[in-house]
Amino acid sequence: MVWAVEAVVIREFVRFFRQHGRLLSTFARPLLWLIVIGSGFERVIPSEGTVSYKQFLLPGIYAMVILFSTMLCALATVSDREFGPIRMLLIAPLPRSVAVIAKTVSSTLLGIFQAVLFLPLIWILGLRPSAEAVLELLGALALSALVLASLGMVLASRLRSIENFAGVMNFLMFPMFFLSSALYPASTLPGFLQPLVRADPLTYAVDLMRHPLLQGLYPANLSSSYTARFDILVLVASSIILTGVAILLFGEEDHLGRILLTEAPRAGRRGGPPVAPPQPSTPTVVGAPPEPASAAPAPAEPPRRRSPVQPRAAVAGPPLAAPENTAARPTDFSAEEGGSMIAQ
Repeated sequence: MVWAVEAVVIREFVRFFRQHGRLLSTFARPLLWLIVIGSGFERVIPSEGTVSYKQFLLPGIYAMVILFSTMLCALATVSDREFGPIRMLLIAPLPRSVAVIAKTVSSTLLGIFQAVLFLPLIWILGLRPSAEAVLELLGALALSALVLASLGMVLASRLRSIENFAGVMNFLMFPMFFLSSALYPASTLPGFLQPLVRADPLTYAVDLMRHPLLQGLYPANLSSSYTARFDILVLVASSIILTGVAILLFGEEDHLGRILLTEAPRAGRRGGPPVAPPQPSTPTVVGAPPEPASAAPAPAEPPRRRSPVQPRAAVAGPPLAAPENTAARPTDFSAEEGGSMIAQ
């Protein structure tokens, strides 16, 4: 199991560094949001106290990096399950949970790695956290990446095509980001959106990252919504539940039976009796009458031994006369005898 997880993690990092467009977007997207969105909202939301809006937005930028990283890893899982190493893990003599754990761990580590690349923004934006606060931030990043990677695996376990997953991913990521407290405190949203805010795991991830970064320096209009202990409890419980659900759903790989021809395909998703595996067919004799289905099998007869000197049975009819011996007949005859024979 350890070697399988290690192989998937190494492959994910190698693929990340080889995809130059993905590497470029990792840096471009968060900086664009921080510079453009941060500068625009800073004019609308005036800063009070010692925390500026860009400093308030920084945990949301870390959450965005982790969210996009884990969802792209889950998107790659859809193709890897059909043609990549995930398919090999599924047909290997290993539990199905190994594939889910390997992809979850690799997605978590890759999300942490990409978020760590933006740690210098803490000091660039003027924050001066202690070493203990930086370690707490790393722990918050790891926990946030774990719960988002588990959520991505739940989606990848049920969606079999890249097109469907891409549509669901875009439909899910932006509401999660806007409903969390990444751009503004979640308490400022209207009341009918508060149930969605509380059901969003990204809300607790962003709130947990604000505690070690801002360290209680919140102004009156920019403050955290929950305690750090409550955020940790929700994220740990969410990651355990989502990972368990992903393992249960990812195990239903009926398409592998059709690909490998090792088992009969299961019934469709809409229900129906399971399809019985094909039974080996016995050769039939041409012209033989069909055997009744309810007839009991006849007892086996001992094989008959044919005598080597016994002749075959003759066809029914009169016995054939033995051929006459024509060797004693004279072969020459006279012309008169020949004429009489012709006349006859």
